Amino acid sequence: MLTIFLFFIGFYILIKGANFLVEGAVSFAHKFKIPHIVIGLIIVGIGSSIPEFAITFVSNLLDQKEIGLGTVIGSNTFNILFILGFCAFLFPLTLKKIWVKRDMLWNIFAIILTCALALDGQLNSLDGVIMLATFIVWLIHVTKENKDHKDENEKESFHIVAVPIAIMMILAGFLGIILGGKWVVDGAVALAKNFGISQTMVGLTILGIGTSLPELAIAVVAAYKKESGIAVGTIIGSNIFDFLMILGTSALVKPILFPKNLFFDISLTLFSAILLYIFMFTGTKHTLKRFEGFLFVAIYIAYIAYIIS
Repeated sequence: MLTIFLFFIGFYILIKGANFLVEGAVSFAHKFKIPHIVIGLIIVGIGSSIPEFAITFVSNLLDQKEIGLGTVIGSNTFNILFILGFCAFLFPLTLKKIWVKRDMLWNIFAIILTCALALDGQLNSLDGVIMLATFIVWLIHVTKENKDHKDENEKESFHIVAVPIAIMMILAGFLGIILGGKWVVDGAVALAKNFGISQTMVGLTILGIGTSLPELAIAVVAAYKKESGIAVGTIIGSNIFDFLMILGTSALVKPILFPKNLFFDISLTLFSAILLYIFMFTGTKHTLKRFEGFLFVAIYIAYIAYIIS
């Protein structure tokens, strides 16, 4: 019971730690005049994936690899099918052309690359190098294309603090991420044992959904304010980061065994990414319509019902 209690406390500490880390990093970057695109893309954009990173990295070190893999795959599937689907059902989402042309295709490629490298049943250190190199290429490509871009409607959403406080926030954030990630992984293992379910299932459902709740809240509010492109772009970028950076880093430190049963789940993630891209060219161009959003949510509900049955 204590372990399960720490599981929920760990989740809270993990999310707060990620927030502290991002807030501190943004303040630090502002102080040293780091370009805005770097702050927005690398620090803030990637910040939403810190919980998934912590859980995957820690679970791999503790030899609970299925939890980490399940979390990444479950989170990405939830992001596309449920978050984007639910938002589009409420308010049709119009995307920027560059996100459709560039990032959606990179998202599809990231999933295909992961599947191809895992065909031998694992992601080893060489696979990790390949994934990280691919991520760096995408990052350079995005930064280069956006270096002269400035959104006049963009609002500062972070409170800037002094450098000493920023450094303390970064350190506290890292500590929270490590401690929270450890408690979440331990709690997930305990839940799996106590309720007789697999660690993969815990990762695909509880952790995959739980780590994506911040993105869900942001996306719904953004869609309501008719700023859907911001939330959608963050989710697509987060998905690319999840597969290439999170799994790549974890595999580089320690090989990740990739169970065959997870290929069904990652295939659904790939199918969802491809279907999202196709929907950008049906009816109103570059828009996820209300019916398409309903279809996405229905597919996700059917998927969850199938894997827990």
